[in-house]
Amino acid sequence: MGAFSAKYLHMQYKISSLILNAGKHQTGSREVFVSQPDAIKENLAGKLFFLAEIDGKKTDMKKVVDFVISNLEDFYYNDEKLFLQDKIEGLSLDNIFEAALTKLNKALLDFLAADRIKLKPEDTNFSVGVIFEDKLLFSNFGRNKSFLIFKRQNDFELINVESSAADSTAPSDNINPTGPKFFASVISGEIPPSAYFIFCNEALPEYLSNKDLINIITKLPPMVASEQIKSTLSKLNSYVPFLGIIIKNTIGSSDLAQKEDVLEEDYQSAHHSISHLNSTEKRTEQMLAPTGLFNWKKFSKIWKKVNHKVGKNVNLKSITPAKSLASLNKQKTISAAKMIKEKISFGRSHSHLKSTLSAVGATLLNLFNPKFWRNILSKVKTWLKSLNSRNRLMITLLSLTFIVLLVSVIMSSINNRKQAEAALFHEKIAALEEKKSMIDSYLLYNNEEGAKTLIGESIIALDALEVKGEAQINLRNSLLGAIEKQRDQVQKLTKVDSLEMIGNFQDYNPAAETRNLLIFDNKAYVADPAGKAIYSLDLNSKEKDSILLSGDIVSLDQPVAFDDKIYYLNNNNLISVDPKAGKNTALNLSGVGADDYIASFQFYDISGKPLYLLMPEANQVYKLTAQGSSYGAKTAWMKANTPLSDAISIAVSSDIYVLRDNGSMDKYKRGVKQDFNLASVDPVLSSASIFKLVDSKLAIFDKSSKRLFLFNVDGSLIHQYQLATLNNIKDFSFSADFKTAYILNDDSIYQLKL
Repeated sequence: MGAFSAKYLHMQYKISSLILNAGKHQTGSREVFVSQPDAIKENLAGKLFFLAEIDGKKTDMKKVVDFVISNLEDFYYNDEKLFLQDKIEGLSLDNIFEAALTKLNKALLDFLAADRIKLKPEDTNFSVGVIFEDKLLFSNFGRNKSFLIFKRQNDFELINVESSAADSTAPSDNINPTGPKFFASVISGEIPPSAYFIFCNEALPEYLSNKDLINIITKLPPMVASEQIKSTLSKLNSYVPFLGIIIKNTIGSSDLAQKEDVLEEDYQSAHHSISHLNSTEKRTEQMLAPTGLFNWKKFSKIWKKVNHKVGKNVNLKSITPAKSLASLNKQKTISAAKMIKEKISFGRSHSHLKSTLSAVGATLLNLFNPKFWRNILSKVKTWLKSLNSRNRLMITLLSLTFIVLLVSVIMSSINNRKQAEAALFHEKIAALEEKKSMIDSYLLYNNEEGAKTLIGESIIALDALEVKGEAQINLRNSLLGAIEKQRDQVQKLTKVDSLEMIGNFQDYNPAAETRNLLIFDNKAYVADPAGKAIYSLDLNSKEKDSILLSGDIVSLDQPVAFDDKIYYLNNNNLISVDPKAGKNTALNLSGVGADDYIASFQFYDISGKPLYLLMPEANQVYKLTAQGSSYGAKTAWMKANTPLSDAISIAVSSDIYVLRDNGSMDKYKRGVKQDFNLASVDPVLSSASIFKLVDSKLAIFDKSSKRLFLFNVDGSLIHQYQLATLNNIKDFSFSADFKTAYILNDDSIYQLKL
C-alpha cells in the first residue's frame, strides 16, 4: 500500500483542458472532457480524455457527446482485465483500450440508429485517448489535430504526430456500409521526458502559430497555459470555438541536463517516439467489423493473386505496414515526408506504362486533327451507301429519335438543376430571415453578444451565397442591407450622409491654410501658421474675424483652452493667445530643451496649475509646475519605464489617458498603468489621429474609416458617427453643452447634431 501511494502521489503527467466560445454557436456540440477516476483506477489505467466538435442539430449532438463520455468511462474503467494485466501474458493496456473503443463504436452506432440521429462523418471530429505514466494511446476521427512539443538542444520543436506516424491504411478503408468507423485507428507511443502533447480542433493552430503555441505551453504549467491561450484567442476572435487538451510528461527534466550530449539523444528519442508510433488500425478494424459483413479487403487480395497468376502485367509495390516500437528503434530516425513517400510508392513496368502513355497521347492528338475526323466521316458515308434504302431510313429515324431524346434529357436535367438550385437558395434565404428575426429579439432584450454572433454568421453566409439572376441578387442585397442595419444598431453607428456647412474661411481669406479647430466662448477658432493668424467664426452671427500673431511662428498645433486663453504647441514651445485682447505671448518652458519633441500637452486646473507634456521619444509624460508666467523644470510623471514611441496624444483629468496611433488607449493613475480597454468596435479602430477629453467623454477620430467615436471614461462605447461625405477632416470640437459637434474639413466648418 505504501508503494502504491508513493507512485500515485508522484504522477508522471499533468493534463489540462481548454474550451472557448463553445456555447456561442446555435448548432452542433463542442466539448472537452478529462476523466477524474479514483486513485486505484488511475494508478492501474491512467486518465481518459475526449475532445469533440460536431455540427448538426444542437440537442441531438449534445446527446451523442454525453453518450460517448458516459460509455467510454464505463467500457474502459469497468473492464475486469485491468486487474489481470500482470497475470495474463501478452495482455497490455493497448488491448484493453482497443477493446473499449470496439464496444464504444458498436454502442454508438446502435444508439444513433435507435434515436434516429444522423451523424455526418464530414461534420464530426472526435479525439479520444488515455495517458498512463508516460505512455499515450489515442484515436482521431475527423479534422482534429495532435502535436508533440519536445526539446532539441536549447530550443523546442513541434511535430504533427499523425503525419509522422506510420499508417498503412488508405482513407477509403474507413468506408463501412453499416456506418462510419469512428475509432478505427489507435496510435500509441511514449511521450519523451519533459515533453508536451496537444490535442486541439482545426481552428486553434490557424489562429495561433507554432511559435506562439511553443512559447506559451513550454513556459507555463498546463493549467496556466490553457488560461493564457484562452486570453490570447479571445482577443483575436470572439466567435470561433477553440478546443484543446494539454498533456505534460513531468519526469526526466533534471536528468536531461546532466551531460551535454543528452539533449541530442533526447532529440533522437523524440523522433523515434513519434515516427515509430504503432498504428493498430487494421487490428481495430477487424474488431469493429460486424459479424457476417463481407470483407472487401480480403476479396481485393484474392483478386490480386488471381490476376498475378493469369499473367496480368501489374506490379504493385508492397506497402510496408507499421512496425513495432522495438523493431523500429534499431533504425535511424526518418522524416514524415520520407515515410509518406515510401508508403504511397507504386507503379507498373516501364514498358507497359510507356506504351499506354503513347496510346493516350496519340488519341488526344487525333481529336484535334481534321484529317482524323474526315476519315471517320468518309468511313461512315461508305458504310451508309452499302445499306439498302430501308435500312438507311431506319437508321436515320433512330438517329433523330436518339437526338430528340438526348436533347430532352439534357433540357430536363438543366431545368431540374435550376429548380433545385432555386429551392436551395430560397431555403437558405428563409433560414437567414429567421436569424434576422432572432437578432431583432436579441436586440429587444439587450442581448448584444448574442446579436453580434448571429449578425457575423449571417453576413458571412450571405457573402458566400451563390446567386444567379437579378431577382436573387436583389433578394440577397435586400436581406444583407437589413442585417447591416442591425449591425449598425449593435455597434451604435450613425452614417451621416449630409452635414450643414456654417462657414468657409476661403471666403474670408483665399490664401488661408487652416490647421485645427477649437470652440471657445461660442466662437470657432482655426489656426493658420503659414499666415501667422488665428481666424474666428461667431457661431451665432456667422461673422468672421482674425488675430494676427507676432514673433517666431513655426506651427500652431493642438489648441487647448485654459484660463480664458488659447494655447498652441509651437514646435517645442507653447504660445498663449488672448482672444479678447488679440495678442499672443510665448510661454517660457525652462525645463524643455531645444531638441526635445513634444507630441501633446494638457493643463490641469488644480493648485499650481500643472502642465503635462507627452514626449514619446523619451517614453515619458513630464509634469511642469507654474512659476509666475513661466513653467519650471520638468519631472517624470510615469512611475515605470513605459514604451510610448507610438503615443500621439494625452488627455488629463484625475487620471491621464494616452492614445496610440493604432487606436488603443492606456489609462494611468498617479503614474501607474491601470486595467483599462476601449470597447471593441466593428470595423476595428486602427488609425486614430485626433483625441480629446470633453465633458467626461473620450472623443477619438479614426481617419481611415472617417468615424468619430464617443466613449465613456470607463471605456464603454456611447456612439460612433461615420462622416463618409467629408474627404479632408482636419479637426473636431464640441459646443459647451455637448449637443453639437463641429468638424473642420478643408477650410470649412460643418456642424453635426449629437
